[in-house]
Amino acid sequence: MQLIRPKIIGALKIETMMAGNLAVINDIKNAPNKIIIPCRSIEHGEEIINKIKSSKPGEKLFL
Repeated sequence: MQLIRPKIIGALKIETMMAGNLAVINDIKNAPNKIIIPCRSIEHGEEIINKIKSSKPGEKLFL
């Protein structure tokens, strides 16, 4: 999955979706900055959050 990091990411957290899957979600409601990334486990989700936080705005991430 490819993600272009937006300027504003907000607070990233791992949540359980309706089907029981885990996903990394931010708290922004607007469409351009909304992030929803499915993950396999809590550890995988924490790894994704660290990659997003350590990258610069506009950088392409391959997850």
